[in-house]
Amino acid sequence: MVPAMRVEPGDRWASYARTVVEILRPGEGDLSVRPAPPGEVGQWPWASTEPVRILTAWDPGDERPCEQENRESQAALESDLRPLATAMWAAVGVDPLSGHRDEGVLVLGVTEADALALGARYGQDAIFAWTPAEWAIVACTGGRREASGWSLTPVAHGR
Repeated sequence: MVPAMRVEPGDRWASYARTVVEILRPGEGDLSVRPAPPGEVGQWPWASTEPVRILTAWDPGDERPCEQENRESQAALESDLRPLATAMWAAVGVDPLSGHRDEGVLVLGVTEADALALGARYGQDAIFAWTPAEWAIVACTGGRREASGWSLTPVAHGR
């Protein structure tokens, strides 16, 4: 966990604060983004400086549906995002402490309001919002936002 975030042990956001997101970019090379201290940022990997959002429909709230149900919900979320997004890439969020993984999607061209509404519709606590200046966990309802810097590394496995 990045110490500068206001996330305490036991807070359900503690896992989000340590999450590493792998972005699968066929033909371009996969990337791994992780939180860093505020003000520390890597080289922005996108042609546009427009914010990107990372969403999932996996494991909503306290529910832990089976893999098939998670995949069906994720497919429905991605279908809802397609008309809004100018670009989409598959993403996988991993908590390095617990090993918990959620499949998701990184989208460009989706407003934060639309991303939060869709996250809430799919029972999610939060989404990730990524800009050249910050990596943020943003609550789908209630207004909570925890921001940090970010670092980026290429993924060597080349999926």
